[in-house]
Amino acid sequence: MSGDSTWKCDGSDLCAELSGSASTEFSRTYEGDPQSRILLETTNFAIVVDISPLVEGHLLVVPKKHYLNFASAMLDYRHEAVQVTQRARDWLRETYGSVALFEHGSTSGQSGGACIAHAHIHVLPVAATGLVAVMRHDELELTALLDIASWTEIAETPRPYLLCSDGERSLVTFPPARVRHQYLRCAAAEVLGIPDPQWDWSLVIRRNLLRNTVRRYRGNQRLGGVI
Repeated sequence: MSGDSTWKCDGSDLCAELSGSASTEFSRTYEGDPQSRILLETTNFAIVVDISPLVEGHLLVVPKKHYLNFASAMLDYRHEAVQVTQRARDWLRETYGSVALFEHGSTSGQSGGACIAHAHIHVLPVAATGLVAVMRHDELELTALLDIASWTEIAETPRPYLLCSDGERSLVTFPPARVRHQYLRCAAAEVLGIPDPQWDWSLVIRRNLLRNTVRRYRGNQRLGGVI
């Protein structure tokens, strides 16, 4: 098992949504249109649309069990986690042409800048090079990882982390101090030209982008269904 990064859910809204609750932030915000933002489910993971996408196609890959970071979930379900993450990556590449994956990995003591405590990988159609440029500008010490499967190496260091990937190679940093809230989401917004603070999902809800993403994904029957 994955140590102190695996916890019984303490009331995470995302946990409630994945378990089928009818009273969640998503259901209150979208009022049944659509009924669900879950695009694909496996035994232990799901692909969902971000509740307020920065851009059409903005997805999250989430473990159904409550983990504080995705690397720890991969220790328990490595093959399945890689397979689901690759499915989200491949759909974005085919549909939108570019892809970046990122995570604010939390621990029991620190959030790593994450907006919610439930582990989730952001997958969105933006050039990963732009996010990396922001990280380098902020003088973060970056360590290269070979591929998605190698994300399990992060779990060996029980510290909050920032992960950024182009879908193949990845970079991880363990910030020496607390980073600003939703650091990588803010960096992605900068690359996309979204002004501060409109990247903050608690302030701006882009309902049309979520609905368009759901329709586009479900309209591609070859990519739908379960793994």
